[in-house]
Amino acid sequence: MRQRVRALVFSKPMRVLLVSEPGVDGVFRHVEALAAFLLAHGHGVDLAYSDVRGSDRLKQLVIDLEAAGGQTLNLRVGNGPGLQDFWALMSLRAFVKKTRPEVIHAHSSKAGALVRALRFAGAQQPLFYTPHAYFGLAGKGGLKSLVFNGVEALLGRVGTTINLSMGEMAFAREVLRLPQSALRLVANPVDTQRFFPAQAQRRRELKLALGVPEDAVLLGSVGRLAFQKDPLTLYRAFALALKKCPQLWLYHLGDGELTAECEALAAELGMAHRIVRQRYLNEPLAFYQALDGMILASRYEGLSFAVLEALACDLPLILSEVPGNMDFVQMGLSHCGSAGKEDPVGIASAIESWVQDRSIARPSNHRETAEKRFSQSACFGALVLEYETAVKNG
Repeated sequence: MRQRVRALVFSKPMRVLLVSEPGVDGVFRHVEALAAFLLAHGHGVDLAYSDVRGSDRLKQLVIDLEAAGGQTLNLRVGNGPGLQDFWALMSLRAFVKKTRPEVIHAHSSKAGALVRALRFAGAQQPLFYTPHAYFGLAGKGGLKSLVFNGVEALLGRVGTTINLSMGEMAFAREVLRLPQSALRLVANPVDTQRFFPAQAQRRRELKLALGVPEDAVLLGSVGRLAFQKDPLTLYRAFALALKKCPQLWLYHLGDGELTAECEALAAELGMAHRIVRQRYLNEPLAFYQALDGMILASRYEGLSFAVLEALACDLPLILSEVPGNMDFVQMGLSHCGSAGKEDPVGIASAIESWVQDRSIARPSNHRETAEKRFSQSACFGALVLEYETAVKNG
């Protein structure tokens, strides 16, 4: 996972088209940060996006890119298949002819399908695709997984796939049967200047602003309230841990199709009064700085931005043992507990062990790990070198 990159002196400026359907959450934060990195190093950036799942940060990114001389296109598509996809493909094809990028990089499955379909519509540019966690990693089975895996296996032979974690790459190679020559491992980075640990007084102030007692132990989780993130298992585990650790509170940031179900479960378990809920934050630093620890009970991940941001803020971690998360579990982190996926009892036990461990003032290596292994210069630098190689060989 460690990136080895020469000094960031790129051979020449390139024009890069970034394509993304989500305009919110981790995928978008990756695209937002990559766009800023490319601009800072003299490259031109155009953006094809969708405002169906948008945010005010997406609106600002569009403004910033256009102000920097880039062009933008609203594809107006959702994450599921639909008739709008054909219009989006034709619009994207025309946009590519107009902007003439040297590299096209798609992010997440909808953009990945559209961009790689461009090859069959005559596009000759190097094509890159970052899945940000394959749908099939859930191991859910059924027709939907079969269809998604089939599409990924077929289109995975077009262009270069950028895998974010060892687990994601193993799935691409062993399940989708993609050739190793089409795969690259380049981790998500984290901006350690934007995300940093809070002083004790700052944490107290943020807790009080949330209505959380000063002496409470605040565990946080962030992500879409959807099948992938498995918030229902998180709630069941938290309710179990709360019986043995009455000082616990949960700060849950995110929204999604399971929001109502999560609220009903919290009420049923009698712990709604111990959950602070926010659907969205324009600037998430305050979320991390309020926490005493971070938990992610996902069924699968690419390489979670939330975990990386928690690392940069030097927070202890509790993670489900699934692809993407296992890269962190096996990294030698000083304060990282784990349990199996969909295992409320195991996750509750990990929470209880973390609470007990808080009384021991052990040194943490989380912030140092974020700085050394996941800097933007290392991760995005490696990605730009892949762009350069593809353009040179193309």
